[in-house]
Amino acid sequence: MNAFISKRTASKLKGLGVYQIIGGATGVLLIFWALLNNQQTGLFIPIYLFMFVFFAFSIYCGILCLRTRGNALQLSLINQILQIIGFAMFGFAFQYAAGIYLTAGLDLTESFNLKFGAGISKFDFNFNIETQRLEVNFNFIALGLIIFIEGVKKKIREEQNKHQISSIAAT
Repeated sequence: MNAFISKRTASKLKGLGVYQIIGGATGVLLIFWALLNNQQTGLFIPIYLFMFVFFAFSIYCGILCLRTRGNALQLSLINQILQIIGFAMFGFAFQYAAGIYLTAGLDLTESFNLKFGAGISKFDFNFNIETQRLEVNFNFIALGLIIFIEGVKKKIREEQNKHQISSIAAT
């Protein structure tokens, strides 16, 4: 990004950055809390490290937004896309949320059940566990943030185009 974005757009970008840093930091704190309370830490350390990478990525995206770096919105978009769908099937489960989450989903494990969830920062990862579990969740907060990020990206492009046109007109 460049210095030609408006203060309002920069403020939106910084707000997104703060949100991602807080969400990622909350996730990191939850990991440390789990490590402190888990007696079998040696077996679970690779899983906790895997979870840590996702939350650290959220913090990194937030820092880029605060510094208004060029790839901040693209990486933030990837971060939110990773959070939009959670699923469990064939013994594999994945659900990630860095920040506030509001989910709705279907649990088809034993019957057709609607599930709703809300909270702050979550990571669910299973491999070859609960092979009968079959569910899918959709995170509405992540969807809203994807729409927000796309709007900010559009606004930045418009502001950059305006600046280019005005600089051409000035010559």
